[in-house]
Amino acid sequence: MTRDKFIELLSKKHSTQLNPEELEVFEQEIEKNDAHRELAHKVEQYFNVKQNPVTSIAKLDLLWAKIKDADNVKAHENFKISRSKGKLIFSFFAKIAATVILVVGISIASYKLLNTEKNNANDLNAKNEKVFKVLDDGTRVWLNKGAVLTYNREFGKEKRDITLKGEAYFDVVKSVVPLIIHAGKLDVEVKGTAFNVDASPHSESISITLLRGAVEVRDRQDLRKKVLLKPNQKLVYKNNITRVNFLNANILLKETEWTADTLSFNKEKLEDLVLKLQKKYDLRIEIHSAKLKDKRFSGTFINESIQQVLEALKLSYPLTYTIQNRLVIIRE
Repeated sequence: MTRDKFIELLSKKHSTQLNPEELEVFEQEIEKNDAHRELAHKVEQYFNVKQNPVTSIAKLDLLWAKIKDADNVKAHENFKISRSKGKLIFSFFAKIAATVILVVGISIASYKLLNTEKNNANDLNAKNEKVFKVLDDGTRVWLNKGAVLTYNREFGKEKRDITLKGEAYFDVVKSVVPLIIHAGKLDVEVKGTAFNVDASPHSESISITLLRGAVEVRDRQDLRKKVLLKPNQKLVYKNNITRVNFLNANILLKETEWTADTLSFNKEKLEDLVLKLQKKYDLRIEIHSAKLKDKRFSGTFINESIQQVLEALKLSYPLTYTIQNRLVIIRE
């Protein structure tokens, strides 16, 4: 959904003009779109919309009544005034006016908030290659291919706020200013630690692997759901279910080997493995076999080409493949 369309629905919601179908579309949008959900929350704070929108109309009616009471008496003698009809007409137009004012107000506030956030944020985009960045406070970040990271300006002075889409490894400098990472539906709060976050848009799960220090992971939609991770633990969040596992040293290293362009996997399903291969080789891979998706493979690749990788996989299971431009199709 475009930003303009969302602002239109947001405006109609706060002016009580949403029909049931539009309300359902609005709720689905804020459920799946982090930026729009955050915007709706900030607009609500901006307008303090806990008040009933009818309050504005009631004030207009009261003001109109005062104006009529202050009218010159001769005016009522010279003109025929239908009080009930006039009041209804005014009330109707007052509601329209109040709605228009609210819609315009929300639109202006939304664009103001969006532009303010845009001006106060830095973007880091790893398109076809991995990116390394040292943030203002000294925190080091490695972005995997395709990852997008947004962080606030003057990072570390009063605020350390990061939004991540994709996979990144963080080595966070200790500070009294907490660092918050927004990854999908989860918030990760740290002070000084090293960990890996994978919040790839094409994956159904979010994973956080902690190497040292401590991090608190919270469900943004239910703050009661929070987990304190300890070193050598990996959290996987999928379908609103959180699972925490302890990792031995070898597996722990494999979680971050992508930072050195090394890919290791142990008894991993092919459907999960191809996601990593797509990142490593910057191409698209399709598996045209439901049975093949569940087959498990183990191995380590460093400088091999995608064709060498596929040939190696064939040694474990008799699959076939075709490579055309940047599309790989795997079949039985």
